[in-house]
Amino acid sequence: MKIAMTHVDLPNEAKGGVAFQAHYLANALVDRGHDVTMFTLSSGDTDCRYRIHQYHLPSCFRRFKAFMFAVYLAKTDFSRFDVVHTHGDNYLLWNCHPQIRTFHGSAQDEARSAVRWQRRLYQSVLAGLEPFSVRWADISVGVSQATQSKIPAISTIIPCGVDTTYFRPGRKSMQPSLLFVGTVEGRKRGQYLANVFTQEVRPRFPNAELWMVSDRAVVGEGIVNLGKVSLEALSHLYQQAWLFCLPSTYEGFGVPYIEAMAAGTPVVATTNPGAQEVLQDGEYGLIVDETKLGQQINRLFQDPDLREVYARKGLNRVQAFSWSSIVTQYEILYRQLSTDLIHHYRSEYV
Repeated sequence: MKIAMTHVDLPNEAKGGVAFQAHYLANALVDRGHDVTMFTLSSGDTDCRYRIHQYHLPSCFRRFKAFMFAVYLAKTDFSRFDVVHTHGDNYLLWNCHPQIRTFHGSAQDEARSAVRWQRRLYQSVLAGLEPFSVRWADISVGVSQATQSKIPAISTIIPCGVDTTYFRPGRKSMQPSLLFVGTVEGRKRGQYLANVFTQEVRPRFPNAELWMVSDRAVVGEGIVNLGKVSLEALSHLYQQAWLFCLPSTYEGFGVPYIEAMAAGTPVVATTNPGAQEVLQDGEYGLIVDETKLGQQINRLFQDPDLREVYARKGLNRVQAFSWSSIVTQYEILYRQLSTDLIHHYRSEYV
């Protein structure tokens, strides 16, 4: 099939995880024999096996790139494609069919969990535009039941994916190690985890290390600041870490959870909708009250048998998120939409 996919940016220029999901899905579809073109503001890189249609945005509009991207999409002729699959910013695509829209979370929840007022305002505006996104799409997909609960018009749930051939178990580090992937401030709460590590974990395990894959450095004994790392380096970190912890206040899904599980690394999370769904209320990883985060990290550090239990459970759970499974589910939707459109036109002209 000829598939048009849209996302405002790609991993080489992205700050958020949705760009990675759109990128991986497009590559997986190409591997299945589909002809995929990504419509984006990014240039892409050598990892992109799909075609790229890049819109060139004048620098004076960069601050409003998401809204300008929606305008560019609305002006684009998608008639040569069998289906258009959008990962955001489709609120002006009222005459584009067949169209699938994937919601990777709720803008309403994003606004509620935002720390900076600018982001809260931005997400509040997007929340007001979401009803149009649902209305114009022929099928609205949510990555989780938590997302569907906030956007009831979502008819289908297809979770995010992880490359289980790339993220896989490996040799653990000699010393106790805790991995964090996310931003220091905001809802990901890297600074909060660093404080807990310094005050509660490090005194109990003096040789323990906290590996921060984050946007800026954090000061503290045993804290290793790694900044932004390559995908290969990230997969090795997941393999080597004893534990992965993301104390986020909100996740629409939580891709780092499944990346850790795929690497055979137990997950520790604080309560949020994505963690509760992906980890199934603590069956496949620890979901703890934030006041007991340090205590539970220490508990897992000192109990190798318990770590092994969660590692095995995670490896079983993560099979549901393999790209093979995710692509198959989207292919069914693509064929369904194409068939429905053919029947629609036939009924109009018969």
